[in-house]
Amino acid sequence: MLGHPVVAVAPGALLGVVLTLVAERAASFVTPENPSRGFAVVALATGARMVTALAALAAYFVFAPGGLAPFGLALGLSFIAGLAVEAGRASRLNTTHPSA
Repeated sequence: MLGHPVVAVAPGALLGVVLTLVAERAASFVTPENPSRGFAVVALATGARMVTALAALAAYFVFAPGGLAPFGLALGLSFIAGLAVEAGRASRLNTTHPSA
């Protein structure tokens, strides 16, 4: 059943969203008061996300090779889409605008 393309997309997209949320949470640890600690947290989270994604892809390859392509595509696209949304949110200025 996991080899069916529609079924394979759901866990891939879900994992991509979870990995995006982990990236967002890790970035919140970077502060002006202690940037080294924030950098270390982001580095550890990035490594953990990479290992998690590779382990999920390997597991899908072993247990449901027919669904690997849709799973991997959904994983990658949902992660990239989440980061694009996050970049859009971060690009907004945090200043108040005077009324015209």
